[in-house]
Amino acid sequence: MPTDDLTPLRPMPQGLPSDRLYTLLEWMHRVGQVECEHSLKKYLEYLQREIPVEHMCLAIGKINQEKVLSKLDKVVEITYPHNWIEHYIHENYASCDPVLLTPLGQDPISWRERFSLAHRPEEKRFIAEAASVGLADGITLSAFSKKHNMACLISLAGREVAEDQQLVSMVHTLAPHLHQAVIRSTTPATVSQNPGIVLSHREHDIFRWMSHGKTNWEIATILDISERTVKFHVANIIRKLNANNRTHAIVLGLQLGIQPPLAANE
Repeated sequence: MPTDDLTPLRPMPQGLPSDRLYTLLEWMHRVGQVECEHSLKKYLEYLQREIPVEHMCLAIGKINQEKVLSKLDKVVEITYPHNWIEHYIHENYASCDPVLLTPLGQDPISWRERFSLAHRPEEKRFIAEAASVGLADGITLSAFSKKHNMACLISLAGREVAEDQQLVSMVHTLAPHLHQAVIRSTTPATVSQNPGIVLSHREHDIFRWMSHGKTNWEIATILDISERTVKFHVANIIRKLNANNRTHAIVLGLQLGIQPPLAANE
């Protein structure tokens, strides 16, 4: 498998039992076969089934000279609560998220440990609100390449996964391989660079209510249309944004500042 020699690989963890060693080798083998966005999505679906975690996020972005994230380019996969994602973007929490203010590409970042060092009021507010939606504890693993000036972050929420040191070491070892797969298969801000993506007026209306956390039934009631029609338009929105699921579509749409078309396009 061709590799980016500026993305440092990591040695295999010591002391893994044979079943976990085999699992890690299988993860690495499969990620090496990722060549496009579709196969990356399939791989991430597989990885989430393998890792006992409810909430997972994979993102890529630019880093500065201190290896701190300077710009979040794209969320590749996310299973966080979508109301939280909308709130996170609206409040610009990337500017005060203690995890994102930590140099990347080094040791695993424990949310609990990093949160305990926070002292600014905006950081404490962020931590309190994250805890209110079940994101008080977790772990973030990352890798970067100097060649692309880019970092890849995978975050796993939950105390159980954060305290499983063997599992953390496995994902830490996997991170550079995952970073290479992301580089091979996707370009940051691909969606935003595509001028052909336009939501119809109806899709825009539905997207707006989706981003406010409304269910299909609630949207149908608000817009006085059938729930089946709402489902049809939601599927179109997900397809047009090249998203993995409803939550991912909301994240991408909010990042892009989706606006309605100038003329009706139903």
